[in-house]
Amino acid sequence: MSLLVNSNTIGAGAEEARGHSGGGALREIYDVNAQVVSVAVVPGEVYRAKLVAPEIARSARPLQFVNVEVSQGPHPFLRRPFSLSWFSAAEGLIEITWAVVGEGSKIMTQWETGTEVRVLGPLGNGFSLKDIKGEALQNADRPRLWLVGGGTGLLPMYPLAKEAASQGWEVALFYGARSMAQVMDTSRFVKAGCRVIVATEDGTYGSRGRVTDLLEPVIPELGHEDVIVACGPVPMLRSVKNLMALSAAPLYVSLESRMACGTGLCKGCAVRAAGDEEKYYHVCSDGPVFRADQVELGGAP
Repeated sequence: MSLLVNSNTIGAGAEEARGHSGGGALREIYDVNAQVVSVAVVPGEVYRAKLVAPEIARSARPLQFVNVEVSQGPHPFLRRPFSLSWFSAAEGLIEITWAVVGEGSKIMTQWETGTEVRVLGPLGNGFSLKDIKGEALQNADRPRLWLVGGGTGLLPMYPLAKEAASQGWEVALFYGARSMAQVMDTSRFVKAGCRVIVATEDGTYGSRGRVTDLLEPVIPELGHEDVIVACGPVPMLRSVKNLMALSAAPLYVSLESRMACGTGLCKGCAVRAAGDEEKYYHVCSDGPVFRADQVELGGAP
């Protein structure tokens, strides 16, 4: 089953918040029975599953997500949102990667090849290179994409990194985790042609410190031809936003939130617009990617 969604009616305000153009083009959301192809434990203490969902794979964009009914039983009642860490329209496959944080994600670790689950997606407006090719980028010899990931925020940025690298962008990834045990596999970024720099808070892998310590030295060299995309915990995003306050490069943030419907109807994933106490966006339908200067990320880090 598919739904036609107009971005001007569901997720109203998305274009303003993200700073994109694109109008109110209809996009399809599919509710399908997806078959699990594989489940594996991968570095970073996380699980990764590939599912057959050709309708979703054909329509997906980088930094979109899906809502998964993790069990055919009555519990848990609500679906769980997961970013797409990879998808292939040619193969009809999507991939989700998750850490075990509660009942739903624990049930998913028991999936086996052939397990069938209900999946709704692709959800959110996502993010793609066509959204950010402004005049300065068009005139650049080789535009640069700087990715900043913290924790599991690394996962959804791979499709964007792969797209950018394949189109001739220079791509660098700054990635931070608490310790070596939580460092996820970055080899697919390297294979895609990205430069990868890693930091851990305890210094057990890469540089000692936080991901913002990696980013701070390069900020003075950023210009209008550069694009920064950050994904991770809100405190990290807030720190990145503060660091980028005087930079000419646009900063986009991909937000994570608890959500039930995934389409903007339940209003449960509201985020306040910057500078306006009465205006709110919704992460699931207006985002999850926003221009950092359009959303409120809280107080001082």
